[in-house]
Amino acid sequence: MATKPRNPIWSQDELILALDLYVKTGGNPSGADFTLVDQLSDTLNKLHRLSGVTGSDTLRNRNGVYLKVMNFRRFDPAYLDQGKVGMQRGNRLEAVLWAEYDGKVSELAADAEAITQAVNGTNEAALAKAPLAEPYEGEEGGVIMRLHKRYERDPKLVREKRKAAAAAGSMACEVCGFDFEAAYGELGAGYIEVHHTKPVHTLQSGTKTKLEDLALLCGNCHRIAHRKRRSLGIVELRDIWSTRHSDAGKL
Repeated sequence: MATKPRNPIWSQDELILALDLYVKTGGNPSGADFTLVDQLSDTLNKLHRLSGVTGSDTLRNRNGVYLKVMNFRRFDPAYLDQGKVGMQRGNRLEAVLWAEYDGKVSELAADAEAITQAVNGTNEAALAKAPLAEPYEGEEGGVIMRLHKRYERDPKLVREKRKAAAAAGSMACEVCGFDFEAAYGELGAGYIEVHHTKPVHTLQSGTKTKLEDLALLCGNCHRIAHRKRRSLGIVELRDIWSTRHSDAGKL
């Protein structure tokens, strides 16, 4: 007799969405709020489909989502002050995220909205044709960055961007100025990574990427651009790099 697949542990992205719903419903989703629970269930199931993750037929269903939202009660002073304790079992990340977003409701809402838009705005059929992308070590971006980098790996766009840069006479990193050909000779000729400057959650279905939406980055700068949930802009990266190197020259 075949065993049913177990549902995966809740990821950081999923818990951020659950915590956001907890806050938005005052820690007690009921009545009309269950429409929001159902919407979150739909979003989470699409997130798993985009990630190629499978589970049982109860994967992130209404009951599961509701119970996970309620798990945050055990950290809520407003609930605990009533002499209640809430459900004590849960994902260790729940405590981490509660502490991280404590007093930062607007930041929580912004992160949750970015995740929701990235998932719900992704065309599943189109993404299935995009190359897979392994996460960078230490990356904090979660599903947003995984989706983002799959868009970045469109081979046609990469070729066109590199070709345009070569024709313009510059294949150097747009942040630090590193030039692979200058550093490695023929081995590095024509090589540079391509970064999509627009966050994936801002890309509307059917939107065509223009070459000016792409930037040339060395591997180091590209990884730094993707270190956070919202990727850093090219100007911001340049400012950080130039400030650090200016300070280093003063030592």
